[in-house]
Amino acid sequence: MTYQVLARKWRPQTFEEVVGQEPITRTLKNAIAQGRVAHAFLFSGPRGVGKTSVARILAKALNCLQGPTPTPCNVCQVCQEITVGSSMDVLEIDGASNRGIDEVRDLREKIKYLPVDGKYKVYIIDEVHMLTKEAFNALLKTLEEPPPHALFILATTEPHKVPVTIMSRCQRYDFRRIPTSLIQEHLKKLVEREGWSLEEEGLTLIAREAEGSLRDAQGFLDQVVTFGGERVSATEVAKILGVTDRGALLSALQAIIQPDGPALLELVDQLYTEGHDLKRFYQDLVLYARHLLLAGLHPEARHLAEVADAEWEELVRLARGRPLSHLHNLLTVLLQGEEDLKRTPQPRLALEILLLRLIHLEPLMPVAEWLRRLEALEARLGQGLVSSEVPQATEGKVSEGQVSPTWSPAKDLSSENLSSRWQAFLKFIREEEGGPLFAKLSRANLTDIRDHTLVVTGDRTLSLSGARQKTRLQELVQRFFGPSYTVRLEISAQESPSPPNSPSPRKGAFDLAALKQQALEIFGGQWLTPENPEKQEDRE
Repeated sequence: MTYQVLARKWRPQTFEEVVGQEPITRTLKNAIAQGRVAHAFLFSGPRGVGKTSVARILAKALNCLQGPTPTPCNVCQVCQEITVGSSMDVLEIDGASNRGIDEVRDLREKIKYLPVDGKYKVYIIDEVHMLTKEAFNALLKTLEEPPPHALFILATTEPHKVPVTIMSRCQRYDFRRIPTSLIQEHLKKLVEREGWSLEEEGLTLIAREAEGSLRDAQGFLDQVVTFGGERVSATEVAKILGVTDRGALLSALQAIIQPDGPALLELVDQLYTEGHDLKRFYQDLVLYARHLLLAGLHPEARHLAEVADAEWEELVRLARGRPLSHLHNLLTVLLQGEEDLKRTPQPRLALEILLLRLIHLEPLMPVAEWLRRLEALEARLGQGLVSSEVPQATEGKVSEGQVSPTWSPAKDLSSENLSSRWQAFLKFIREEEGGPLFAKLSRANLTDIRDHTLVVTGDRTLSLSGARQKTRLQELVQRFFGPSYTVRLEISAQESPSPPNSPSPRKGAFDLAALKQQALEIFGGQWLTPENPEKQEDRE
């Protein structure tokens, strides 16, 4: 007898045998039992998850001589013909090869004929998204109002390519990827039925490599048994599938964490010499770095990693005592480097550089530690500008115990010297900047210089609006006093003393002359009054 691959030999024949699609099979069984079967279905989902198998089981359930029944007998003539694909009442059409309008017209002509043996004539159109636009349009009317004996089951892996007008005429069922654990469990049953011997770790590799497709997993199992016979080790499974040996991945993680640069380079050389795909190794390493982070977060979360027990125990051991921030940083850098490795013409060199970069990663500092250091830095260097919005700002200089000046000659700290420096700086600002910045600073005084920090004291009008003014003031200070100087503004509870040689206005009076003088200093020009009419006429 001709050999049958596992996917055909063990194709499910009842709804109960379908793996991983319980919500769909349960709904269809209830619909059959209640007599609420629709005239058209759309089965969508990835490859190898049971779309065509469920379509055949549905056809058997409706046409079984004991039915319609949710549990077809699989022994009557109709069930057996559908199983082997020879039934005249169940027509499987490949949408890729019968995609034109002529084929759809032919289908419309034949659909009026009654079924031969069963109760329904079932049309299963696989890869229906391959039909042309004209073919879809020709199918619309028939799909909307088919004869009572006709049933359509459309299957596709790309539902977004199916016209909305077609989808609206069907009951849609979305088949999901089958979990790795269910695939592994199903493969274990197949191995027992066939009398083979396969390590648990090998089954895990096959199930993971299938990426949710049971048909792919059965194909891999066929391939592995053909290669290694009825007794196959996990190492042989890794070789035949082309995946990286789990031991190499764990060794790489251990060398990164220790860190051990020479061991990493030796490992890359070994993989390259043995002909492994270095890009595939890197992808597997990213996955294992994710497992390592899971092991550090929750040692009991093995079900989230989908690895063998021995591998999980090793991952937990590697993660023990390691800061989670470091493991997170490790995974982040690996993900960022994956795209670089894909584009490089020299994968070995790129892989070595990426791995060596990993061993020099520093653990991420907690946010609380960053805040503590920033506060300490601000207190030590005095770089922060005091906001005028601080409630109940009090006058007073920084105490001697808070900041220790690195230089403070008496002549530099005398009030006369500070005043002369401040007046020179104000003149510099007026020439360079002018405007509101000069107006605000002209009402303040330089009260101290400590550790290359200018302490400027003034009333509440000293407030600087926005980061731009603060940045500009810092630039001017560094240009005038030197690049190592900074400035700190302090709001005094009392009015700041007036600059030297300036008259003290009468308390409560409005000093118009001083205001005019400030305007001239800021904006320049000449003040026009009625006593100078010729100037006013010239201006007009």
